Amino acid sequence: MSSDQAHGAGPTAPASPMLNRRNMLIGGAMLGAVGIGYARQPTVSEPLLGRRKLDDVVPKTLGPWKFETASGLVLPPPDQMRDEIYSDLLTRVYYAPNGDGVMLLVAYSGSQDGVIQVHRPEVCYPASGYTLTRTEERALDVGPRKIPTRFIVAEGGGRLEQLIYWTRLGPSFPTTWLQQRIDVIEENLKGLIPDGVLVRISTNALDSASGIAIIERFAADFIGALPAVGRRVMIG
Repeated sequence: MSSDQAHGAGPTAPASPMLNRRNMLIGGAMLGAVGIGYARQPTVSEPLLGRRKLDDVVPKTLGPWKFETASGLVLPPPDQMRDEIYSDLLTRVYYAPNGDGVMLLVAYSGSQDGVIQVHRPEVCYPASGYTLTRTEERALDVGPRKIPTRFIVAEGGGRLEQLIYWTRLGPSFPTTWLQQRIDVIEENLKGLIPDGVLVRISTNALDSASGIAIIERFAADFIGALPAVGRRVMIG
């Protein structure tokens, strides 16, 4: 008597042909699902900036505006995500001959996959101690086209800023965080991972009307002075 029989264990039954067929069908279905998922994975769109840097495509003279310094701007929170979000970040302060000053921030990301997305001023200003006292959507005429933007008034630390910003994600210009996510998802469903840019123009004018007027003048001069690749990056 074998040890197995001594312990009451019978001989191993042969595998059922039906069971083997079932396992093969399940395995085949799983492989098919993996293949479909792989085929539907979005591909990264060709970044409009290519291998260039923002510093190369944004002139230091924009009409009457002259570049003065790269410091003094409110920046996104210095968390561990920032280096992953942006592939390039430009900060500059420009002045016009009449003394008007404007702060320009351009944050570019080669791909927006819906998980890591550009920081909006609604996040970075409060994180820097500012209170947003006014926020509204506003169409901005930049010459070649009008683009949807958001106008914000921020106060903090004895400082007042008026700012307009826009985000371009692929062909879209979302003005809210929710719309931004929807636009990214829609591009992903088309099989694309779009690039993205956030352009923020701010000033320390004494009132909103003056701030808007200064920003609108600068925005038109800014877009008008860009080379073709720069315009494509900023406004599609």
